[in-house]
Amino acid sequence: MLRTRVITGAVYFAVIVAFFALRLVDARLFGILIYAFSLIGTYEMVHALSGPHINAQDTAEPPMPMSKSQKFVVYAYAILFTPSFYVADFIHERAGFRCLLTLSFLFALVLFCLLVVDHKNTDIKGTGAALMCGFYPTAILSTTILTNALPPHGAPALGLLLIFVISPVTDTFAFFVGSLCKGKKLCPTISPNKTVSGAIGGIVFGSLASILLYWLYTLATGYVYEGVFSGWAGTPWIVFAVIGLICSFMTEFGDLVESVIKRKCGIKDMGRLLPGHGGVLDRIDGTLFASTFIYLAFILAVL
Repeated sequence: MLRTRVITGAVYFAVIVAFFALRLVDARLFGILIYAFSLIGTYEMVHALSGPHINAQDTAEPPMPMSKSQKFVVYAYAILFTPSFYVADFIHERAGFRCLLTLSFLFALVLFCLLVVDHKNTDIKGTGAALMCGFYPTAILSTTILTNALPPHGAPALGLLLIFVISPVTDTFAFFVGSLCKGKKLCPTISPNKTVSGAIGGIVFGSLASILLYWLYTLATGYVYEGVFSGWAGTPWIVFAVIGLICSFMTEFGDLVESVIKRKCGIKDMGRLLPGHGGVLDRIDGTLFASTFIYLAFILAVL
């Protein structure tokens, strides 16, 4: 099991590195990876909420069924989301964000309209489930797309590195520190294997990873921090330490959120695509929450 998990993790890491290499050719190529996360993650969410599940737990609450029309709208939203950003941005510079915002409003509006148009097959619970499947992961992944599209002086590559490095580092060291130190459980009713010591270890090493990334990125590219309080030489170190701290916390919190979703749906994993890890959402659950914070941190403090 451990061998399978390590091999799968190595392949996943190689795929991420490959797309970072493609990004050097054209930054928009990184969007292909986000698109894949969106489509596969949406399928996993729809399946998790609407079942049926082979490995369902007897004590879990029943899934939230969606009608065929609601599922169609959810999948259409995921299929159109990422391409619409790049098409709109190509037609008119910086229009991608407005396009995503408009598409999201239309998505919600259509789902509400289905309560009338397809009233025999749809209900409020299905509408809520469909909205959830659209928001998680597709809408949240928009922060990754927007980070990738930041102006060059905003170091979008640094933002993406923080997203895709801090989260795995946090997860990895939370596991190892928790396994070595054990101790009090973090949230025993949600995720019985997580410990307080592991959570602290993940946050500490995640913060250190953020500082190290800033230092290495500066050495490799000559990047100059121009964010808040940039006049003081020590500011970047403090800023990226805080970013690492909060990003690590968000990673661990995102993992707990998905644990709750799986427990409510009565499933162990969101999918089976990644042997030893589960599904794509099992791999990027913390990354989704971390990416939102990183994007906000960059536009509010780093740029």
